Amino acid sequence: MFAELDDFYQSMKNRLAQCRKNRNELEEILAFYGKVLTAQHEAQEETPAPEIDLPTEQVKLKIEEGFPLIDSGNFSVDKDSSERLFRRLCQLAKEENPVLASAGKTLLEALDSSTLDFAELSGAVLQNQAETIEDYAKDLEVPLPVLRALTKISIQPSLLATVATVAKESKLDKWRRWYCPVCGGLPAIVALVGEEGKREALCSFCGHLWKLPRLGCPFCSTEKQEDLRYFFGEGDDLYRVQVCEKCKVYIKVVDTREDGDPKALAVDDVVTAHLDLLAEEEGYQRKAPRLWGI
Repeated sequence: MFAELDDFYQSMKNRLAQCRKNRNELEEILAFYGKVLTAQHEAQEETPAPEIDLPTEQVKLKIEEGFPLIDSGNFSVDKDSSERLFRRLCQLAKEENPVLASAGKTLLEALDSSTLDFAELSGAVLQNQAETIEDYAKDLEVPLPVLRALTKISIQPSLLATVATVAKESKLDKWRRWYCPVCGGLPAIVALVGEEGKREALCSFCGHLWKLPRLGCPFCSTEKQEDLRYFFGEGDDLYRVQVCEKCKVYIKVVDTREDGDPKALAVDDVVTAHLDLLAEEEGYQRKAPRLWGI
């Protein structure tokens, strides 16, 4: 496996341990998340690096013209390791999470009876075929967000393997656009990094971390100061929410200069669920899902 992916998972685990220490009220959620993360890391070890043919000139042209390198539907997903992870996650849900226990049990039974075709389901999530996912959720009587999230978490190691392969062979440092250079996905959450407070975004689809323009809304690109404002959670300056009055969309921002790690933004996204509620109560919309598809 790529060394950078080991580093990624270690950063996630370190951040999770830190948050569990400081956020006692989230212990139950974060403890379960830790088990999910461990299962993903172990699945990552079993996930082969995909073979991707991206000619140098084609990559250069795409980057210059602002085109993502891979269409989201063309990512390579390793069926065997992804399905094993899906089974393990369903078992964890059944045994470790009262809220998800019923769904985990139902999905395991559906796999065993071949009522659920994981290859079809994962392909539908990969290609955003909403009707197929909705049909499975309805037929199995499983909440749609749960089904989508468990599937997305299961294919994430394959997506990360693809990202690592592409990033290793492509020069993406100069990309400064609002969407992911690898897949074109929208940012799920943003980090402030370095002394100058530059912005880096976590892709909501593939998990790639890339540099954003210094100013502006990531969704409508407005740079007008009167359209953009921030608010903070009570007593916590580490996290802020940027809202855009033009498109009525928000995004959470983590100041990793004080604490945290850009590579572990997915953990901070979970920890700051209360800020999503505050923003939604104020009438703003979250444009992109969390990295794990929730």
